[in-house]
Amino acid sequence: MKYWKLDLPHTPALALARQMLEDCLKAYEVPAEGENEACRIVCAVTPDPSLPPEGYRMRIHTEGPAQVVEITAATDVSVLYGVSDFVNLLVPRAEQTHTWMKPYYFRNPFQEGFEDIDGVYAPKVRRRGLWTWGYVIYDYRRYLANMARLKLNELVIWNDFAPLNAAEVVACAHQLGIRVIWGYAWGWDTSINVCLSDEALLSRLANEVVERFEHEYATLPGDGIYFQSFTETTEQELDGRAIADVVVPWVNGICARILEKRPELELQFGLHATSVVQKLDRIAQIDPRVRIVWEDCGAFPYTYLAEDVAHVKEAEALTRQIAHLREHGAAGIVTKGMICLDWTDFVHRRCPERIGECSAEQITARLPMARRVMRLAQSYWLQNGSHLQSVVRLLSEGDPGCQILALMEDGLFEAAIWLPTALFAATLWDFEIPFSQLLAETAQRPDVVFANAPASCPL
Repeated sequence: MKYWKLDLPHTPALALARQMLEDCLKAYEVPAEGENEACRIVCAVTPDPSLPPEGYRMRIHTEGPAQVVEITAATDVSVLYGVSDFVNLLVPRAEQTHTWMKPYYFRNPFQEGFEDIDGVYAPKVRRRGLWTWGYVIYDYRRYLANMARLKLNELVIWNDFAPLNAAEVVACAHQLGIRVIWGYAWGWDTSINVCLSDEALLSRLANEVVERFEHEYATLPGDGIYFQSFTETTEQELDGRAIADVVVPWVNGICARILEKRPELELQFGLHATSVVQKLDRIAQIDPRVRIVWEDCGAFPYTYLAEDVAHVKEAEALTRQIAHLREHGAAGIVTKGMICLDWTDFVHRRCPERIGECSAEQITARLPMARRVMRLAQSYWLQNGSHLQSVVRLLSEGDPGCQILALMEDGLFEAAIWLPTALFAATLWDFEIPFSQLLAETAQRPDVVFANAPASCPL
């Protein structure tokens, strides 16, 4: 019987990679050591200018009686991506016999061998991430680890207050190659209660935004600030003024003051298309140093319900406009269709708190509803997931540096990699793969959870 050796450097990212490999070997009942010939999985971090950003090389070849799996990349995080693909995509593919008998459906590739390969793999979308309220991250370490398993690299955390354990969250995220963007409201709450014709009030609110940034966020560890202002409505005008005409100079003024003090800071303007779609030429005047991250641009993948595809062509047309709106200045989108907060009992947080450190009991209590919602969501992702591919392709063609996020809040993502989230991540990695193939490969990932089991069943 063959036994397999693991050769990995010791870093936090590669500790997760080692855990994934060890779990995989255990699942296939492969000994980690023995007296017969040894096969090896070698993971190496080495400079390679020929590799694209975040790319890795996977080479499987035979040396005498042993096989060697080599995964090399310029960073430990890219090596982790390669390990994730090996464990979750290549191994399930290699175990298939493509028959129903002799052997019975499956073979053990660790004992019977893998096909030789030599390929380079890299993401087609550079900035791939999730968007969530911070207080519904129940276990930030597992949440971030699951993001890394899916090769996601950005997390927007929106919260009423900057978390008390922000430094710990950011440190953990950075170790896994994940950028953290802190989000909070500028002159806006859960509804627009500001008179947009009151210039004195707008000036005072602008001062408050800058002061809050200086007091709470200027020295906060992280990679940027995400904000929203006055656009979460279906109305084009408020108080006799076009929202676009008010928000552009207001946002530009605040951003200029912040960037004067922190020129290296990334600012992201979360903007709801429903209130400005008739004035895109005005929105194009947002400071080019500020990334515009669009929401609510029409049918799925922009809607909360993945069943909503009645006006998908209009959504694609708007995506094309967004992608080409500004000659200078990056774009992004927040897709939806997974799971959001239960707004029927929403209450603002009353004070700063630590996030992502909930008890197992709290997770268990939330799980039945999360599973129920995700069961509904996944059914329509199976049907409509190709629409996400279309939107991602359109945005990427217009803006190669685009940012694509998915709303995943209060969905127990730390407890389960649900099928829609895995499909989202796989689409961003390579949106050119036919959807039927992408769906089949994602469904076969051993770490993906279908939400069809009864609520009482463990994950």
